[in-house]
Amino acid sequence: MMSENDHRSLSYLRQFMRQLVTTFPLSGPSLPNLGEGLGARATEASGTKPISPKRSQFIALAITLTLGLTLADPLLYPAPAEACFFWQACARRRGRATNTRAGGKRTGRIRGGNNPAIPYVISPRNTWIGDLPETIRWHPVAGANHYTVRLWQWSYARDSRELMIWETPDPVVGTAEIPFPTLDVSEDITTADTVEIALPVLALEPGIYYSIEVITDAGVSSNEDEGYLQSGFQLLFEEDYGELRSRLAEVNTGDATTAEEATLAEAGVYFLDEMYADALRILEPLTLDPAASDLVYTALGDIYSKIGLNLLALEAYGQALELARVNPTSSDDRLLSEAIILVNQADVYATQGNFDQAQQRLTQARIAYSLLGAEVEISVLDRRIEVLSTAQWQSP
Repeated sequence: MMSENDHRSLSYLRQFMRQLVTTFPLSGPSLPNLGEGLGARATEASGTKPISPKRSQFIALAITLTLGLTLADPLLYPAPAEACFFWQACARRRGRATNTRAGGKRTGRIRGGNNPAIPYVISPRNTWIGDLPETIRWHPVAGANHYTVRLWQWSYARDSRELMIWETPDPVVGTAEIPFPTLDVSEDITTADTVEIALPVLALEPGIYYSIEVITDAGVSSNEDEGYLQSGFQLLFEEDYGELRSRLAEVNTGDATTAEEATLAEAGVYFLDEMYADALRILEPLTLDPAASDLVYTALGDIYSKIGLNLLALEAYGQALELARVNPTSSDDRLLSEAIILVNQADVYATQGNFDQAQQRLTQARIAYSLLGAEVEISVLDRRIEVLSTAQWQSP
């Protein structure tokens, strides 16, 4: 017999799973009908021979799997409830985020950070920020002698870079992290009346899209990364920042019993508000503690996968899985954590297009849910495993 806490955890988990599989929701037709619709639209647009229904279904399947292993069947995946993540359970009563901004909601898991020969940006990346970040970090490329770092401003439509507003004056040697540039926001000048006044020189504007570019001495750019188009950042509007401070104040007055729990609670607010750079900033120091729990690494994996750092996400989930399997809590807690992490790994593998590994992880997660007697989750995984099997069979 499962305890009340176990049932509550499973309730949280169901909401967590629904959030994962609805990061790119599609409503209306089931998957086969969606494929036929894609074929019809392709015919109308090109005026050429229609795409076969079977091929259209595969295209639709590939799109949904690549964008987060989401299925376009509203009966299987109903609209998500309020977002609640397992590692944020301690924060559930101590702060809540709108998860939206004036620029709209961001995507789910993003493909990127897979090629170690590219100096892809780690932070700030695909994030909203309140204050300017303290540092710029990127993946160090083996054999690179130095780097050039640039800050770009994009067009309002976010379809192209339009202005380079800063560049490192000298090559960056021996490190893959530098302080964020100090952008002067005023300049003192003296008029003919000898009165000193301040004139604006350069300031980042809320809502405008900016991105970091890192270039090796061999000319390899971070813009060659698959997730480059979604690797920028935007500043919060003042009204949003005020709301965030209020929610963080609620967290700080919570009843967290450990420093890790309090940090996870605060990071949960940043995470739900899509302020991933800030969430990383406060979570990553926890990994220096040998006693850090699997929840810390699960949280890091969630963030890395949201900002398009697939290899780092898989690494974090792998560490979380190792810790979860030796967790001294009850067997049900261990199985629940293990199942969640395995599904997360599957989602990242699917984002990479590695459907074989994704299917293996989902099969392992199904075993864990079977031991828990979680029939709803088993049913969902059965459908997803079936779809992955079809994808591998039909893929060229």
